Amino acid sequence: MTSPARSHLLVVALALLGLTAGCGKKTETAAAPGTPALVKVRFQTDWFPQPEHGGYYQALAKGYYAAEGLDVEILPGGPNAQVMSGVATGRADLGMTNGDDVIVAAARGVPVKMVGAEMQRDPQGILFHSEHPLRSLQDLEGKTLMAGAGSTWIQVVQKKLGVKFNLLPLVGDLARFMNDKTFVQQCFVTNEPFFARQRGADVGALLIAGDSYEPYRVMFTSQKFLSEHPDVVAKFVRASVKGWVDYLTGDPAPANQLLAAKRSDLSPEFMAYSIKAMNEFQLVSGNPAKGERAGQLTPARLQKQINLLQEVGVLDKPVKVEDVATFAFIPQAPTNPLNQPTANPR
Repeated sequence: MTSPARSHLLVVALALLGLTAGCGKKTETAAAPGTPALVKVRFQTDWFPQPEHGGYYQALAKGYYAAEGLDVEILPGGPNAQVMSGVATGRADLGMTNGDDVIVAAARGVPVKMVGAEMQRDPQGILFHSEHPLRSLQDLEGKTLMAGAGSTWIQVVQKKLGVKFNLLPLVGDLARFMNDKTFVQQCFVTNEPFFARQRGADVGALLIAGDSYEPYRVMFTSQKFLSEHPDVVAKFVRASVKGWVDYLTGDPAPANQLLAAKRSDLSPEFMAYSIKAMNEFQLVSGNPAKGERAGQLTPARLQKQINLLQEVGVLDKPVKVEDVATFAFIPQAPTNPLNQPTANPR
C-alpha cells in the first residue's frame, strides 16, 4: 500500500497534462496463428507486490485477463510511485489509488476518472494495544497519534468530528508502538497488526472508514485512454473484479505464488493474514446489508465524498460526480460469494 501520508503534490507532475507519452494506439502481443492478438495493457500499482494487490495477480495467474484478450503487465509501485501522473501522462494505461486522490486530481484539472472499485473501503486503520482499546475515532480524544500529517481522514476527524489529539509524524516501524502500550498509530489493517502480534503484542485495529469518512480504493484511467479504448477498460475491470472474488473466496495459491516470486519476504502466514483481514473487514466485498458488492461504485457515495472533501477544504474547486467517475464498466450484480456475512473483526 501507499504510505498513509497522502501526497497532494499533483501540481508539478500534472502540469504535464499536454504530454501524451505512451498514449495512442494500443500495441498487440503476437499470438498463435489463427488466434486474435492480445492487447497490451500496463497497470500501475501503488506499492510493491503484496496480497492487497492479490486480485490482479489472481486474474493474471488464472488467465482471466488473457480470456478477455488482454496481455496485462502489472507495474509495481513503491515509496516514490507516482501512480496518478503515470496514468495521466500515459506511462501506464490504468492504475490503482485511494478514491480521494482521483477526486482531488479532478478538482485540479487532471483528466482522470475512476472506472471501478478495487475495495469498497480503504484499509487504513488505527493500531492499538488491547489493554487500551479504541472503539471509535472519538476515542482518539486527548491521545498522541502517529499518523500521516497530510491524510484527509485526519482533517475530517479534527474539523468535522471535533476530536482533538496530538499528532506525530509517521515513521515506518513499530518500535515506539511496541515500547508503549498507550501508544496508537496509523496502520493498514491488512499489515501492521500481523507484525505486532508476531512480536508478541496483543493488539487490535480500528478501521478508519465509517459513516463519516468512507473512501473507495479504485481502479482509474485517463480520459484519453477511456475515450480511445473503452472496450479495453471494460475487459480489464471485468477480469480484475473476477480475480478479486476468486482470490478472496477460492484458492489464492496462483496469485500468492506470483507474489512470492517477486518478494521473498512475503511469508505464507502473512499472506493468509492479509486475506483474512480483507474478508473480515469486508474491504473488497463491502457490506451486503448496504447493497455493496465487489467492484461497485455508486454516485450517491461519491457525491457524499465530494461534499466532505469540499467541506474540509481539500478541493481546489467544486467537482461533479461525472467529473471523477464513470459507471459504464461496473459489473452487474452476480451471485457473489464475497457478499456473505462475516464475523466482526476485533
